[in-house]
Amino acid sequence: MARTRRRLKSSRTGTGHDVKLNITPMMDIFTIILVFLLKSFSAQGQLITPAPGLTLPTSTITSPTTESLSVKILSDKLLVEDTLVLDSKAFRDVLEDKQVAVIGPLQKILSKYAEEAKRSAELFGGAFSGQITIHGDSELPYSFLTRVMYTCGQTGYPVMKLLVYREE
Repeated sequence: MARTRRRLKSSRTGTGHDVKLNITPMMDIFTIILVFLLKSFSAQGQLITPAPGLTLPTSTITSPTTESLSVKILSDKLLVEDTLVLDSKAFRDVLEDKQVAVIGPLQKILSKYAEEAKRSAELFGGAFSGQITIHGDSELPYSFLTRVMYTCGQTGYPVMKLLVYREE
């Protein structure tokens, strides 16, 4: 009888038994969660949001985008990496002047970016890719797009990709 009282007392105070935590089921759960997250993670492509007021054309392209310098051509502005290059008035002037193939303000800012990229590539031991992504509005005149592309090619960015929406 004295023994049972001692057992009851020790079980109430918690001093009679060593409790061990079994972490194997917890590790199984974490492994399953990790595998699920890795399977659902997409390493392909980039999430690129177009500038406000920009309507991209659609295409059946299947190649993913890569991170590069971006030139955004809206219906009335020209931006490089969200920096305004041509405002509405200057944009109209360049659009109307069809004699000049190179767009001066765009050439100036792209030359700066090219010099910086070449310096950093040399400093870090990489190669300058000369890649640029053009976000062009779907209503953009083809002649203006070709002038932007020509300016990009003349300033050290010969590898051009046009950003479009993919048709499903």
